[in-house]
Amino acid sequence: MKIIKVISILITLIILGFWLVLHSLTIDIPIGQVGVRIQQYAIFGKQGLVPKDFKPGWHLDRGPIDKWLLFNSTAQTLEMTRDPRQGSDRSIDDIKVQSADGYAISLDVTVKYQIIKDQAYQLYKQIGAGTKYKIIVRNEAQKACMGAFGQMKTEDFYNPAARRTTANEVHKHLNAALTPKGLEVIDVLIRSVQFDPEYENKIRRKKLADQEVELNKSMGKAEEMSGKTQVIEAETKKLVNIVIKEKDAALIRMQAETDLQIATIKAEYDRYVKEKQADADLVAAQKDAEGTLLVRTSEAAGERLRNEALQGSGGDILVALEAARNLTVTDVDVSTLHINFLDLDAIVDQLGAKKQPAQN
Repeated sequence: MKIIKVISILITLIILGFWLVLHSLTIDIPIGQVGVRIQQYAIFGKQGLVPKDFKPGWHLDRGPIDKWLLFNSTAQTLEMTRDPRQGSDRSIDDIKVQSADGYAISLDVTVKYQIIKDQAYQLYKQIGAGTKYKIIVRNEAQKACMGAFGQMKTEDFYNPAARRTTANEVHKHLNAALTPKGLEVIDVLIRSVQFDPEYENKIRRKKLADQEVELNKSMGKAEEMSGKTQVIEAETKKLVNIVIKEKDAALIRMQAETDLQIATIKAEYDRYVKEKQADADLVAAQKDAEGTLLVRTSEAAGERLRNEALQGSGGDILVALEAARNLTVTDVDVSTLHINFLDLDAIVDQLGAKKQPAQN
């Protein structure tokens, strides 16, 4: 048991010693920072600043030989504002500018910047360690803003597009001044503009006067447009009347053309009916003449046949028949001794008809 205890203590001491040695010979660079190494003694290389940035992670630290400096590698913000609760220095440090026409202007300015990638060692070489570079950024920003915005007229500050154009110029000037030092400006924002009270009153009066002028112009244009409107209404009414008259004329012309077509069709119809009626009358007359001719021919043939019949025995019979038809007898006593009514031949003979010979 004693041996196991001794072995356990040795293992613990070894692990603890290894951790102490590892901790003393390494450095951990956290995320969001970049390391700069300075070799203080020329034992394992050239003495002085190592021209290289060291990214987050574990790196070899050779005790007194190496000196490590850490810089913020993320985007940083410089707030210059009249509100001490929001400024980067918690003080009133807004940009005070005198405009081109002599009025005092107060600007709240925000500058976003960062250390250029792989240029932290250059930043240390140009400026030094710590946060000295932040003072440089502030001074350059103030100088660039006063130079660019001081060239603007006061009324130009009311124009957001003009302010943004000038802010872009400040951005370019800052990058030109800070890039050689290892710093890069991301953007410059003008968050607020405060004017001299005297100028604000002047601007207010000017704006009211301008608005009154614009109102008078608008009223003049309105009267001018009213006259034009009346002219347009008159011309429109005239055009409407012309269109109505042209429409009426077109309707009359179309009605006349329609009546002419109807009269032409009716005349054609009447002519056709008369022609067909004349043809029908001609055919009827022809047929009537033919019928009359046939009737007269038939009558003549019948008369001829009748005459021929009367010239023979048939004439006597016809005379006797007619005499019998004309015989009127009221109340006559006839003796059957003298007349035999059953002897038809004798009765016919007495009436004047000759007895016809028997035909074999």
